Amino acid sequence: MSIGLTEREVNWQGFIAQEITPFWQRYHQAIELTTMDGLTQYCATFLHPEAKRNIILLPGRVETYLKYQEVIYDLFNTQANVFVIDHRGQGQSQRLLKDSEKGFVAHFNHYAEDLEKALAYTRFLDNNLPNCVVAHSMGSAIALNWLHLYQPKIKKLVLCAPMLGINAGLLPQKTAFYIASVVDCLNRIFRSEPGYFFGQVPYHRPDFAENVLTGSKVRFEYGQDIQAQYKLGGVTTTWLKEALRLINRLPSQSRFLNCDVLLLQAEKDVVVSLTAQDKWHEYASEFDKNAIKRLVKNARHEILMESDDIRAEVITQIRHFLQG
Repeated sequence: MSIGLTEREVNWQGFIAQEITPFWQRYHQAIELTTMDGLTQYCATFLHPEAKRNIILLPGRVETYLKYQEVIYDLFNTQANVFVIDHRGQGQSQRLLKDSEKGFVAHFNHYAEDLEKALAYTRFLDNNLPNCVVAHSMGSAIALNWLHLYQPKIKKLVLCAPMLGINAGLLPQKTAFYIASVVDCLNRIFRSEPGYFFGQVPYHRPDFAENVLTGSKVRFEYGQDIQAQYKLGGVTTTWLKEALRLINRLPSQSRFLNCDVLLLQAEKDVVVSLTAQDKWHEYASEFDKNAIKRLVKNARHEILMESDDIRAEVITQIRHFLQG
């Protein structure tokens, strides 16, 4: 008998041993491929024997999909095929700089290009099932950009604590972009490869007491144990510049959306901008898009890995939305 959504933390080791590990061993199909520019990238599929939908799962910055085993399990159990990817420069995928701990991407479109190629390579969408996307943080920005660039047939889109704006304090996102661009330009004059942006540092394992990601200690430690094997530090000047370049385009691009959207906003999020999420939702609503915004009370940034009481409600909302 499976352990319920509200009973997992107190039974964590048993839940992993009895449910996650057997599921992973049976359904996890790891795939190695080469990107358009020759990088090694990793993704995976989980094919349900009685699938009623396809779900593309897009993790956030820093993360490897191996951290998402519980999330994949829950999505799979909606009778879904699941596809997940390690974005270029992080997780198991090849790093782009000599210093492998620097968060870097030359252009944010590369993430969307990688996703498009991986989906074609795996032929994941080559069936007659409805297609859905569940994306977290940076994965949400990637998802929206991919939808804009390639116009795939997607029925449902779930944005979890989406990176629709950097938490830049009182600075508007456009001003933050100009500052990041100047700093990146100066950085490139004096360095052979992009350096960390102000305040960004190499990888170090955070303590639970100081973390801003989740209130669940068991999920936090579980995720950090996995991430410690694929170390990635803070962002470079180039990554931040390119992220802000895309972020400033996302509101206007929302007019081209042709799928239902569920935006889950973490009440206590200090990683991404809640104001930017509100503004994006306002834009999407102005264009008569079916975009629903839900505030997840007491949640920190990693909504999908929060404590049982918060997460159970989130997973239930996602299930109802995908199945509706």
